[in-house]
Amino acid sequence: MDPTRSLLLALARHAEEARLRWNAERAAVRARGETPAHSEAYAYHVQANLCLITAIGAADLPANFRISDITLSRDPVAAAEQLRQVVFAYDPSGAIEAAHEAARLAYKAAFAEPVTAQEQQYIDLLASLPAARRDKVVDLAEERARHAEA
Repeated sequence: MDPTRSLLLALARHAEEARLRWNAERAAVRARGETPAHSEAYAYHVQANLCLITAIGAADLPANFRISDITLSRDPVAAAEQLRQVVFAYDPSGAIEAAHEAARLAYKAAFAEPVTAQEQQYIDLLASLPAARRDKVVDLAEERARHAEA
């Protein structure tokens, strides 16, 4: 494998592992009944994605550049998404907190399920709202969820 392909695959694997760590941290926070906020794991996830996108742009790939039987898009953002789907990522952290592991796994399983028709209607409705209004609705929903669990 040439150096460009191996470098892009390594950066994509790194970005996907950062995404897994960020999602695991969010799941642990939700399992504790807290509201997730942007953390160091999120910043690391964003930075890893930006590094991958920058490397793709700097590589000046030809139009027919292929990795693992996939022709990468000329758009660096789309190409980064394609690469993240190709790589195998491993989350070495495993269980975050033993006391909340069952809740974390249940949250991750629910997160992975496909969106229902009713949820899709809510998504469409929220997407049609102005950003400030949408944020207020989401904040109120999270507040009610916290009070319902208490």
